[in-house]
Amino acid sequence: MRVAVVGLGMMGQLHSRVLLSEPGVEAVIGVETDPDRAAEVSAELALEVRPDLESVLPEVDAVSITLPDDLHLPAALLALAAGKYVLVEKPLATTAADCEAILAAQPLPGRLMVGHVLRFDERLRELKRRIDAGVFGKLRYVRIHRVNTRATAERVAARASVTAFLGVHDLDLLLWLTGEEIESAKAAGRRVFGAYSDVTVATLDLSAGTLAVLENHWLLHPSSARSCLAGVQVFGDEGSALIDLSTDELELITDDDHRSVRIDTRNWTHDPLVSGGSLRRELASFIRSATTGAPVEVSGEDGLRAVRAVELVEAAATAETE
Repeated sequence: MRVAVVGLGMMGQLHSRVLLSEPGVEAVIGVETDPDRAAEVSAELALEVRPDLESVLPEVDAVSITLPDDLHLPAALLALAAGKYVLVEKPLATTAADCEAILAAQPLPGRLMVGHVLRFDERLRELKRRIDAGVFGKLRYVRIHRVNTRATAERVAARASVTAFLGVHDLDLLLWLTGEEIESAKAAGRRVFGAYSDVTVATLDLSAGTLAVLENHWLLHPSSARSCLAGVQVFGDEGSALIDLSTDELELITDDDHRSVRIDTRNWTHDPLVSGGSLRRELASFIRSATTGAPVEVSGEDGLRAVRAVELVEAAATAETE
């Protein structure tokens, strides 16, 4: 298996590091148009780096796209047209229309994966298993929040809303964990740094009657000891679950136990190089699919649903401010 990593910023370098150590990956070729960054990454990782994807495609079996969000479309179309398995970092694209264009370019179904890395967090996978098993009874209320510092806003706020950059993680989690669809949305947003919403709070009615609240902003002071505050809370008729995504624990409280049970996931996930090992599991899943021909674990259709949910929340927030 030979893999191209397109875009060697922070995420591209992380993808490259993991793939270089992944069993079954024979070679990684980087693609980077910035000559200074290309030289730096090539020297640091002993990685072959080229300036264009076209020249690399005949030599690789799979492609990982870690470019800025607004550049996903052309790179994905090119790689899919060449018949490659393609992983695109979240979000799949910046609009649902672009997502649909990428999906239409698949030569066969199941070859396009979206990098919703939180689906590979063992705490969330365990929570998903228990929700699917009915451990909490009928779900009534789900709250998901994700907060970054103003340092993130300085990098991103000029080109994307907080919902598109951070909330897309949480909207995908909500749809995946509950297995429900969003029936309607109400939202409030506030602009702080520029033309896009920097604070968003959304109230969502789901298809099985669950009420959900989503909160995103990047107003945390950059001197904070934590660069991210995030969590998931699930409440059902027969129990609840609490995950502070700044820690390594999943807390479960159910009618069967009548007490709080904490599951320590550190031993499952800890990896100092790649954020808890979730990225390593994500890329290992992608490589397995590309090697065996199996459908990918997080589909392009999943990526489209998340972007449609972002557009729904942003439209609701816009309507509230007008």
